[in-house]
Amino acid sequence: MIQLIIGAGLGLGGVAAAVAIKRYNEAEREKAAGPADCWGNKYEARIVSPACALPLILVGAVIAATACLYTQDTGEVCVIRNLGGSLAGSTSEAGFHAKAPWQDVVTYDVRNNLINFYGDTDYEVDGGSYEGKQVSINDKSGASANIDIQVNYSLNPDAALSEYGTQESFVEKYISNDVRAVTREVSGGFDTVTMLTDRSQFTKAVQKALTEKWKGIGLTVEQVSVQDVRYPKNITKSYSEAQAAEVAKQKAQNEQETAKVEAETKKIEAQGEADANAVLANSLNDQVLQQHYIDALKSIGKDGNLVVVPEGSQPIVGTK
Repeated sequence: MIQLIIGAGLGLGGVAAAVAIKRYNEAEREKAAGPADCWGNKYEARIVSPACALPLILVGAVIAATACLYTQDTGEVCVIRNLGGSLAGSTSEAGFHAKAPWQDVVTYDVRNNLINFYGDTDYEVDGGSYEGKQVSINDKSGASANIDIQVNYSLNPDAALSEYGTQESFVEKYISNDVRAVTREVSGGFDTVTMLTDRSQFTKAVQKALTEKWKGIGLTVEQVSVQDVRYPKNITKSYSEAQAAEVAKQKAQNEQETAKVEAETKKIEAQGEADANAVLANSLNDQVLQQHYIDALKSIGKDGNLVVVPEGSQPIVGTK
């Protein structure tokens, strides 16, 4: 619209200059056609070329013409708005496009954009991306913490037709506020221990909630990353002490279980050995022992070996 006004102004200025030049030249010719002065000298007309106004007209025409064209890059959506702010349409293909000179073009970046809240960062918006201060939350246990969180999202072309006008306004008034609100809301469902030990569970819950909230307006959540959860020192200290106590308790329990298993193993082994001895004792009667004795003598003396038997027993001599 500004281009149209400037171009029209320059064009009209050029036309006005041409008209003024024409009138000036006519006046000069009339003077030249008049009588000579008292010395007999004729007035010489000083004619100005109309071409002097042509550059001004051409510049105005070029500027006005550019108001009817706009360019669009890959990954962008351009929204066309009428003079009163109403929507006239949109384009999503890269290249040159035409529009009415009184219409404005609002450009949206539909590629991946980043919402980033961390530390004490100053607020800053750049197209579809936004940076701001850490998100303060209260968890289910009532403890407060500060969270650094990043959200990668993409914008569908239909979402560009937004009531917020420019993409920067859309990001500031809607997207960034949603990220903060959802993070705070979801954190209320997790206790302190879970927030400290299972950050991935909290991250998945935030991504699910954002996806559900944005699915109807053309925003796609690509990734959520909770980079840090910072609790006050007294809470982290208490948690560390509790963790140390839990580790010591678990270690003692493990040692007790190990000792119990070892004792049970020894008991089982002793019982097995006792049972085996009992079976062996019950099976070794006098007849069995005598037979084993005879078999041993036969084995020793079968090759003509000398066999010595206790006194009073009947020797057995093997013969070939």
